[in-house]
Amino acid sequence: MPKSQQIDLPPLPQGAPGKPKGNRYKPQFGIIVLAEDEPAQAALFEALKAQGHRCKVVNT
Repeated sequence: MPKSQQIDLPPLPQGAPGKPKGNRYKPQFGIIVLAEDEPAQAALFEALKAQGHRCKVVNT
């Protein structure tokens, strides 16, 4: 489908909040570090957290 082609969406149900006002997008930047195993993951997490970084644990 060409980029210029627009798809009409159905109307929102009664009482739906609708489109948010303003721009609520906040850019975020991250890094994925691959650990050898779960203990290494825990050690990396704790070391980065101790340095003041905000961390999230992810398992795939």
